[in-house]
Amino acid sequence: MDLGGRFRARARGLTGGEFSLHAPDGEEFGRLRMRPPFGAGFEAGASATEIVREGEMGSRYRMTTDGAVVLIAGPEGRDGGFNIFCGGKTYAASYKLLRNTATARPADTGDAEVRLEGGLAGRSYEATFPKDEGAALAVAVFLLYRNAALRRETF
Repeated sequence: MDLGGRFRARARGLTGGEFSLHAPDGEEFGRLRMRPPFGAGFEAGASATEIVREGEMGSRYRMTTDGAVVLIAGPEGRDGGFNIFCGGKTYAASYKLLRNTATARPADTGDAEVRLEGGLAGRSYEATFPKDEGAALAVAVFLLYRNAALRRETF
């Protein structure tokens, strides 16, 4: 399935503990299930991905797919910024909780950013990312998890 560098996520159920992810044509390609307080599971096709919060006070994150580590993030700074390591790149990431947005920019290049924008209620999101970069999809899914988890903890 070609996502063309974007996907939409919609909360399922009343609590927003699960999101269905949809390609631009509307076809569902995966689900993100929140597992508070320390993680989430993402399923797409035959792949199973786990996001685990770890470290001192849960300040670091690890994403594994079929047992292989594909993304490491953290620690979070006082300003809410953090680093994401994925696909041989380091991304400088930040979020704006009240605006319900998050971005991740490759730290050493001028490559396009990964961006997540959510609705006011936090029940729908749109992610955009460089379409020719496989790691960018993992970064976008992580930003969705982190933003949704923060909103659940805060509101």
